Amino acid sequence: MDPEGEVLAVFSAIQQAMLSNDAGPLHDHVAKDYRGVDAGGRVHDRDLMLSAYGPDGVDLDTFEVSEVETMAWEDTVLVTGNAWIRGTYGDIDFEHRLRFLDVYAHRDASWRLVASQVTDIVEGPEIES
Repeated sequence: MDPEGEVLAVFSAIQQAMLSNDAGPLHDHVAKDYRGVDAGGRVHDRDLMLSAYGPDGVDLDTFEVSEVETMAWEDTVLVTGNAWIRGTYGDIDFEHRLRFLDVYAHRDASWRLVASQVTDIVEGPEIES
């Protein structure tokens, strides 16, 4: 399998782990030095991600992705796309339509998620460049 195909398989495993609140695959696929930026601009690390998507964390009923694209270099692959997520966190219901950017690095003979960033998609007029 090519690097982009391998990374998309890891991306899918992470998505399924988040949907099922199974932190096991996240331990395997998320780098120890992972950094993420959420839609509110808050920076979080691997421990927070594992806690948020573990058994007592976020309960996602929907996590759909579209327009997924990849760009690859020797030991790095970027994955971009759109996501629709819906669920609950404690007593709070949420729904977001997001654009995302995930960065994967090839380490210790496997691909690891090392960074991610999401931005809320806001409806509005197109801006001409």
